[in-house]
Order: sequence, then structure tokens, then C-alpha cells
Amino acid sequence: MSKTILAVENLKTYFPIKGGVFNKIRAYVRAVDGVSFEVQEGETFALVGESGCGKSTTGRSILRLIEPTEGKVIFNDKDILVLSREQLRMMRKDMQIVFQNPYSSLNPRMTVQKLLSEPLINHFNLTDKEVSERVNWILDKVGLAKQHLNRYPHQFSGGQRQRISIARSIITYPKFVIADEPVSALDVSIQSQILNLLMDLQRDLGLTMIFISHDLNVVRRISSRVAVMYLGNIIEIGTTDELFDNPMHPYTDALLLSVPSLDPTKRKKRIILQGEVPSPINPPTGCVFQTRCSKRMKICEETRPSLKDIGNEHKVACHLY
Repeated sequence: MSKTILAVENLKTYFPIKGGVFNKIRAYVRAVDGVSFEVQEGETFALVGESGCGKSTTGRSILRLIEPTEGKVIFNDKDILVLSREQLRMMRKDMQIVFQNPYSSLNPRMTVQKLLSEPLINHFNLTDKEVSERVNWILDKVGLAKQHLNRYPHQFSGGQRQRISIARSIITYPKFVIADEPVSALDVSIQSQILNLLMDLQRDLGLTMIFISHDLNVVRRISSRVAVMYLGNIIEIGTTDELFDNPMHPYTDALLLSVPSLDPTKRKKRIILQGEVPSPINPPTGCVFQTRCSKRMKICEETRPSLKDIGNEHKVACHLY
């Protein structure tokens, strides 16, 4: 049985809105509003949803790149949210992130040599020779050459920059990596190469990964389990095959039917969602999706559904079940 390496419990991240003469807090943006899930050691767990649903904020809150409002993030039996700044710094080598945009995530004033050496110097007591050996090893692992070491980020293509970002994130041999839409800023022709690289690294190094994306075709290819987010909430979780073949929540169903298919025999009629996504400043009472749901019932307007286990490792937050 797989070990649970990460457990997120009732995670909330609210951003205050200030105004008035005394700049008082008037309201909160509820970017993440009570998210709970577990990630097993060695798996790739995907967070999906449309733009603005809170998936990237969830990822950054887990690593405390954004400070959560409340909740628990248990990593290897330690609650990340109660660690001191120094304790958290010591754990950084085990928890890393690959950012979406390789054009802004790398320091333009640092060569590749410095970019890759810096994490090793900060976290390990290594000799110059050991640092050089590990840098050369990781370069080869991500498909770059030694002659790239003295170049700056602006001298590389987008795909090469993302390879450098990935190398920087795994050079400390982390146990856990968050990949925050790592291919969405790249050309389609390059996306497949980066996905293959991530899957190879995940297999070879035994990485545990949270993969954040809005591209469902990419998610189906790379992930073992999927959680669907809407307005800061997780509304459905399941294994990849189970969720894609048997979506239970009306929102998940509409999301999957929006994915284009080249096979005319597999094309189905799309579900067009009516209305706009509600504001995270003032989310609806009851189910967060009830304002756009064609299957809305009276109870949906009054009570927020909790995630219920419906079998086959499948959970859904919907009053229909």
C-alpha cells in the first residue's frame, strides 16, 4: 500500500480587500475555500479547472509561497504551516516547484551554471567538484549540454528555459514537486517533449508530483489521479480513467465534453454552461456551482455538499449522489 506523503486538510487562502479613509478590510477574495486531499508517494496528482478556480493558489499555498489563512498541510508527518522560517528553509530542498513561465522564473543576470549551483550551495555542504558533478549530471538528465553552462536565460528558447527550470527544481533531489502549468506557455511542438521529460524524471527519480493544468488532454496523459476545482473548492476526485470515463459532477461532465475530439465516433454534444462564474468575493450559498447547474435542486441553494465516496476511489461533492 502506498504511503501518504502529503495531506491537505481544509486549506483556505483569503486575500483581503481594503478601502475607505482608514484603509480597513472590507471583504475577502476566497481564492481557496476549504480544500482537502491526499497525495500518495510516487504518484502524479493533477489539479484541473478553468482559469481563476484557485488551482495555482492552492499549489503555492501548499509550499507557503503564499501564506494560507488556515488549514493544515502535512508533508512527511510535519505540518508545513506551523514551521518557523528557518525550519521551512531546511525543508525547501524536499519540496520544489516548476513555474508556468520560464521567461520570468529564471534570474536573467545569472548564468545556467549559477542558477543550478545556487540551490546546492544553499542546502548542502558540497565541494566545488561535487557541485560541478551534480550540475553536469542534471544537465544531461534534462537534455542540455555542458556548453550551455555559461549562457544566460535570454539565449535559450522557451523549451530550453523550461528544461533549465525543471533542472533547478530537481537538482536537490526533492521528494515532492509541484508543476504549475509547466507547458502552457510553450509551443505545442515543444509541450510533448517537456511532458515526456517530466514523466521520465518522475519514474527515474521516484518523484511525487502535483500537476496543475487546464489542459485535460495533457492531464489524462500524465496523471494517475485527478481533482477538479471550481471557485476555490474541490468538487470531484478520482483516478484518471475513472474520472474521465465516468464523470459524476455536472461541472466535470461539461468540462470534459468541452475537449475537442478528432475521432468523429467519440464526439458528443457539448453542455453549454449558462451564466458567469460567481465572484470569489461573494460566493453563492450552498453548492458553489448551483448558479450555473441545470440539475439544481432546492437543497443545492441551502447546503454545501461535502465530498462523498461513491466507490472505485471516486469522490464527488454533489447532492445528486
